Amino acid sequence: MKIHYLLVFLFSISLTAQTPLVGTTVPDLAAYGESTNYVGEAEYQIFLDTDTGVLDKPIILVDGFDPGDTRSLTGLYDLLDFSGTSGTQNLADLVRAEGFDVVILNFPMYTRSADMANIDGGADFIERNAMLLVDLIGIINADKAANSPEQNVIIGPSMGGLISRYALNYMEQQSLDHDTRLWMSFDSPHHGANVPLGLQHQLNFLANGLDLGGLGDFSVVALQPLIDEFLKSPAARQLLTDHFESHLSAGSDVEFDPTLLTPEPHPWRTIFTNNMEGLTTSGFPEDTRNVAIINGSGIGNPYFAMGESGTTVTPGLSVIDLSIPNIAPFTTAVIQSNLTPAIVDGTEAISNIRVDFCIIGCNDLLNGTGLANAAAFPFSDGIDAAPGGLFDLSGLTGAFMPDPGSLEESFLNALAIDKFNFIPSVSGMALTITANGEIDWYHDFNLPPGTPPNGDVLNETPFVNYYMPDNNEPHVQLTEANVAFALSEIIPQTLTVSNLDFGIALDQNPVKDNLIIRSNETISNATLSVIDLTGKVVLSINTQLTDYNVIPFNAQSGIYLLRITNSDNLDFKTKIIKQ
Repeated sequence: MKIHYLLVFLFSISLTAQTPLVGTTVPDLAAYGESTNYVGEAEYQIFLDTDTGVLDKPIILVDGFDPGDTRSLTGLYDLLDFSGTSGTQNLADLVRAEGFDVVILNFPMYTRSADMANIDGGADFIERNAMLLVDLIGIINADKAANSPEQNVIIGPSMGGLISRYALNYMEQQSLDHDTRLWMSFDSPHHGANVPLGLQHQLNFLANGLDLGGLGDFSVVALQPLIDEFLKSPAARQLLTDHFESHLSAGSDVEFDPTLLTPEPHPWRTIFTNNMEGLTTSGFPEDTRNVAIINGSGIGNPYFAMGESGTTVTPGLSVIDLSIPNIAPFTTAVIQSNLTPAIVDGTEAISNIRVDFCIIGCNDLLNGTGLANAAAFPFSDGIDAAPGGLFDLSGLTGAFMPDPGSLEESFLNALAIDKFNFIPSVSGMALTITANGEIDWYHDFNLPPGTPPNGDVLNETPFVNYYMPDNNEPHVQLTEANVAFALSEIIPQTLTVSNLDFGIALDQNPVKDNLIIRSNETISNATLSVIDLTGKVVLSINTQLTDYNVIPFNAQSGIYLLRITNSDNLDFKTKIIKQ
């Protein structure tokens, strides 16, 4: 009995109650047409370390895009589970055992007291949620002040990476001390997110465009919340690189303008990007160490249409080809959708919905309004088939339960893909590929700067260290490998301030046969050492580091310490994982 009470006591000092957070920092949303700028509301919970139970080493985890608030605070904690050689573990448990406190920030649905508007926090304006993080950082810094001089770690998964990026930028621009040493972006859409435009058109038309007059309205009402609360939400308009509303014909809610063929974001995306990038010189936090984890392939591997093998996803792939007879007398619905095309294919149909009325001949009762065409930019094939963190399609379609034999059930059963590229690899890396800003979604990260024939490859990223897997993985999925990378950054070896000045970054961690090291300046007389966990030096060379360096590394699989030093006070250390 005494042991039982002791365990209850120990657990109680490690966990605080869920706490509501009503914002005090007002966002500026005037550019979006908001006549009154309201603060937001959020909730947070502190999971204290399992050693002292005192808030002294905070790690703040910021939730991302979550329409309908499907993730609770404890649910977010559970999403930090991962599987590995030691079975199922939890990243939060691991860092708490090392003395860190985990603070989780969630953006729920709420009724705003000022005007009684219903707000879906998980899909609200990124700026409003960022100001809530600004307020939370102030609260955490005040609470930890008496306990520790330790600086914060902030982790932003998915849209949480943009929320935290905006908040840190804002605090630096306003000369507010965020007291943060490490910002970790986890599969975040710095160049935008993707939902296939053909699917956007298809779902919107099925939800709102099947009114056949005297024959009846066959619009799928169950899909309308998906359009109104997901695709038309402020956050989706700010995130998507190609948004269906920007392709609509004037005066229509469903019909695409046949002249608007190339990718076009919603105007709110441009407003948001300009707002965020205008806060600091670089557009990123500048008083922090910035690192990234992505779930998209770092070596350009494609992903599969269904499961983990089979048909490889390529530009223009057929997503659905369905014929449903007798939706009304003598009437057949034909539904077709494709991924966005390759450059060489020019203009192609990405969505086509017909309702054919056939007695002697056949007439399309929709008069061709259900057709949507698209074309790629001349510098990149369509984004849909590019490497990236993958979104489970059930996350879009699982919001409704179709009736047996219904049009929507037939639609779901006919889908030829079960996932799509949501966060392209180059977006998660915020990669600047060319000086003119053109983004090739299929860009090969292995290309060194200045690669012929054009010599315009820059390969510049704001992240000084990063993890990229070889194969595409589910969006924000934790793995043993990316958790090892995260822990190496959260629990670092001692680094001197000069490391940030030198701007050294390691490509492709885990590594295979070569260490690929980038530096933003030439480093002469560098000593490079790799040390295993027993302290044995397995590689030691003296070299000159330039902007792109390939160093052969033959060793057994495992975790090693990479150290780079020189006579100019450089002492760079990071953990590497050898596959």
